[in-house]
Formats: sequence, C-alpha cells, structure tokens
Amino acid sequence: MIFIIGIVIAFMIAILGFTVFVDVGNGLGTAISIIGGLVILFIAGRLQRRKEQHNPNILLDKMMMLFHEDGFQASTYFFSEQVDKGFAIDDELKKMRYIEHQPGGTSRKYRFAVTELSLKDLKQVDMLEDGVPIEHSIKSDNNEEVSTLELRLTMNDQELHAITINFLQFDVPVRKDNAQYLAKRENLQEIYRDIDAMMKSADEIEYHRS
Repeated sequence: MIFIIGIVIAFMIAILGFTVFVDVGNGLGTAISIIGGLVILFIAGRLQRRKEQHNPNILLDKMMMLFHEDGFQASTYFFSEQVDKGFAIDDELKKMRYIEHQPGGTSRKYRFAVTELSLKDLKQVDMLEDGVPIEHSIKSDNNEEVSTLELRLTMNDQELHAITINFLQFDVPVRKDNAQYLAKRENLQEIYRDIDAMMKSADEIEYHRS
C-alpha cells in the first residue's frame, strides 16, 4: 500500500514536471521533478519493505514453512508475542527447532537463524513473570502487578544455553486479574505442561537406553 501511494505521488510529480515546470530553467524543472519522483519511489519502497519485514502474518507463514522442512513435523509449536521467535518440537523424531527472525541487512529476502537440537538437550523449562521463575501450580495474587510473561528453555548446550520467548508484554504493569494476562498465562501453562512432559519422557528413554 505504501509503495502504491509512492507510485501515485511520483507519477503526479512527473506529470507536473512535463507540463507546469517544463519551461522552468530550460528544462531544469522537469529534471528536478523526475529526480524527485525517483527519490519518492525509493523511499516508499524502503518503507514498504520495512513494514513487510515486521508483518506478523508474513513472519508466521515463513516460520511455519521452516517448521516443516527436511522431514521435521512440528507436533508442538509456539511463537513470541512479536512473532519474531518460534519454537517447535517433533515428538516422533525427539528433536526441537528454534527459529529467530534476523531483521536488517540489505537483502530483500527474509533471514532466519534456525537451530535444531535433540529433545534430550532440553534441561529445564520455566515460566517467568518479569524475568522471575514462577511455579505454575501456585495461585497468583490478583493484587500484584506484572509487565511480562515469558517461557525460558534451558539447554544442555554450550552454544545455545537458554532460549527466552516473550508471550506478553505490557507498556504499563497491570494487575494479575487482567483478562488478557489470565488468558495468556493459561495458554502458557498448557505449553509448559506439554514441554515438561516431553522432557521427562525423553529423560526416561535415555535412562532405559543407558
């Protein structure tokens, strides 16, 4: 949409350059109009590209494709609130795939960092409120306030020690009886239980093999 508006504006400037400004400065007006139109097209293109790179729907589609490449079939997956990070588990292969969007750069293609690990490399899973681990079974005090809700996966891996995915972030702290917070927390608890169960299952399999 931004690029289309830029084309319209550039076209109007070009028309003015060949009509109204054609006699200004012996053609200088026309040249300036053309240059101005090209500059507007360039700026509009950059703004459109930047908007697309941060479009949650496009990022979601791209990551879903990566979650099903090379025989990987995600049985459990979730994304950050900004949809710039995604995490999936293939329960059959006992593998995990972590994807993080890499914004910036001069390439017009979307760039993602993809890391694949074995489920047995998952050491611990925690739910976090304002960066502090919480016990999912403990009832929250509705009078308390919270700003962020996250899931942290601690890995038995030197290069990727921990993954923290943001599920909810408020600009201003809200009480824990906030409807949006309660809904997100319930969803996070379900994911926590699924991953915790898979982690324990992987440990049991590894134990019996040893």
